[in-house]
Amino acid sequence: MFKKPLANLKSFSPLRSSDRRRFQNEAYEAYPSVKETCTAEEGAYHLMPDDLRSAKFISHIGTSGVVYKSEKQALWISLENLPPIPTVYTMWQYPNILPKLYTWGPVVRRLMDGADLMIPGLVIGPEGKLPALNTGDLVAITIKGYSIPLAIGTMALPTSDIKPRSGMKGKAVHIIHVHEDFLWAMGDKSGPPELESISDDEYEEEEDEEEDGEQEHEQSKITSVITEKMDKVSIANSTTPVTANPKQLTTNEIDEWLKKSLYHALVFKIKSENASSILPLSASSFYSAYIMPCRPLDVGAEIDIKKSSWKKLQKFLKAMDKAGLLKTKEQRGETMVISINYSHPGLQDLRKYKTMESASIQSATAKETAAKEAAAKEVDAAKSKSSSTSSNQIEIQEIFKPLGNGLQIFFEEAKHDKDGIYTIPQVRQVMMDYIKIHNSVDLQNQRMINIDPVLCDAILTKQEYNSINKLSRDQILHRICQKMQPFHAVKLPGKEAILKKGACKPIEIVQEVRQGRKTITKVTGVEGFGLDVDELSKELTRLCASSATYNPIHGVSPKNPLFEIMVQGPQIKNITHLIVSKGVPVRFIDVEDKTAKKGKGKK
Repeated sequence: MFKKPLANLKSFSPLRSSDRRRFQNEAYEAYPSVKETCTAEEGAYHLMPDDLRSAKFISHIGTSGVVYKSEKQALWISLENLPPIPTVYTMWQYPNILPKLYTWGPVVRRLMDGADLMIPGLVIGPEGKLPALNTGDLVAITIKGYSIPLAIGTMALPTSDIKPRSGMKGKAVHIIHVHEDFLWAMGDKSGPPELESISDDEYEEEEDEEEDGEQEHEQSKITSVITEKMDKVSIANSTTPVTANPKQLTTNEIDEWLKKSLYHALVFKIKSENASSILPLSASSFYSAYIMPCRPLDVGAEIDIKKSSWKKLQKFLKAMDKAGLLKTKEQRGETMVISINYSHPGLQDLRKYKTMESASIQSATAKETAAKEAAAKEVDAAKSKSSSTSSNQIEIQEIFKPLGNGLQIFFEEAKHDKDGIYTIPQVRQVMMDYIKIHNSVDLQNQRMINIDPVLCDAILTKQEYNSINKLSRDQILHRICQKMQPFHAVKLPGKEAILKKGACKPIEIVQEVRQGRKTITKVTGVEGFGLDVDELSKELTRLCASSATYNPIHGVSPKNPLFEIMVQGPQIKNITHLIVSKGVPVRFIDVEDKTAKKGKGKK
């Protein structure tokens, strides 16, 4: 559920004492063992800290819920029809809060990539059997031999119906949350206790421990099953096929070649003159686009970050940062490569060698020639399709105007029109001009800007006058835009742009059940994008093969009437497809499915 960033996260607000106690009682009722632990310790709100805050969210798959976090960590989430769900941070503090299922290390890696836990990935735990669980029950998941949970989900079927090692297939657990996903990234990003890395070693441990004491022919049979499962669930971050290489590199040799590949990429692929235009770059893109192609041709297939002593890409880049080779920074839960030190000793007097990228260029050239010939036949059709799509696209632009005496003085001091309207890039330029004119950069930390009296009046509240002396450029830009009056420009195909007050409100599509069992889908907000309600209703009637009617929304001014379109049946997909085909950008379409079942196979 949290593999990707949340589609919508409201601002966090502190919980009232009564709400915190109520939520805590719900957790105690769901997890009696935790209540015994907490009531035995000091502190009335040990389970729910005093600084607990909550915020509503909608995940990238449309599931809505509430996340609860302290100052440092996201501790709980709440989903419909489920008890309070602990995050990995809470489960690390209370490892036995939920019954556990065990698996191998590589399977956990697949869970981190967004997969559900399949039946072939299950391992019998130290109890010798699976815990008694029903469909929809919450369950924790970890590696055999390690007691700390690494993921949480709901059972896809009862454990009484699951027979591990029997060749049975299908989903065992629908994953809700896993270590290193975006919910985990909302906290302090600490790792599981006493777990350095998640590697492939658990396969051998499982095979040795599980088969001990069984008959010889049965052991051979189970070993073959394990080997088959290893092929299916092993992590495939590297696209290089495994080949028979007589030279098996040691971990130290892999470390050295990994560093040499990095050096080669920095000097001969990125190059010092191009670094400023390429960076900043995410760690994953930096690794796949630059380091991996620069592995040496003869032993490149053996070089993989998982086979090195670092195990993880983030640890490798942090080590290079510490060595002074490059600079990294954490942004929105992802490591970014910010800059490169080309005066580093490791980058001096490097010699070129044949890389895996150069070997593939020749075959790629031949394929490219053939592809060009095939693509030439489709150029005209593609151009016509592209032109029709672009001509049909509705363009929305966010615009801001200085509001209030403080901001108007700020724009005048920056030598810009205080009564003009500005896009976000233009507001950033105004800010940069002001900083340059007034020399506001902090000499001790170039990333920070000193707050002078003009900036103070423009962006700070009265309570912040004596407490905030410096802010980063992004923080200043964000505060300026918040203080400005929002507008938006709507440019319909073939027409001049129309300037409107306020931020652009998205089209809302809501699917719900009425009269107990009748499903309908409602659409509001199409007028803001120049769509005709009557015409749209007729098209929806034909497209959905269902009744589509529209009625005025109560409480709206008759001078600018707004309508609600109601379509019979679950029609989210059809309605979204039609609105997008009309040129409305996808980011201005909000979808809410109130009929979705929570906790029964839904994430």
